Amino acid sequence: MRGNLTSGITNLITSPQVKKAEWSNAVEALTDALELEAEVTKSIRGVIETCETGKEAKYNDYHLVDYLTGVYLEEQYKGQRELAGKLSTLKKMMTTHGEIGEFLFDKECKELTQHLSCI
Repeated sequence: MRGNLTSGITNLITSPQVKKAEWSNAVEALTDALELEAEVTKSIRGVIETCETGKEAKYNDYHLVDYLTGVYLEEQYKGQRELAGKLSTLKKMMTTHGEIGEFLFDKECKELTQHLSCI
């Protein structure tokens, strides 16, 4: 019986693949990461839309919609904001300092990470 309930879910869930394994600079890497986050967010929103307006209108899984919007979607938006902020900071540093801006950004991120792990 359980197999009948979950048989159609495989077309809703796909794992997004990274376009490449190496990047020439950090701006390119963060841009690809932001695009991947946007793709995951779009997939989650697609699942939510399917739950709200499935093929048969008499089924509406509002519990799953609430769970996805409250947990996963919120986390995705937060991650996208953080990546967009870091990308913006990196671009400004590279505009101001040139190639050394990437090094300074990396150093700043490392110091922030070490500081947070000490708290």
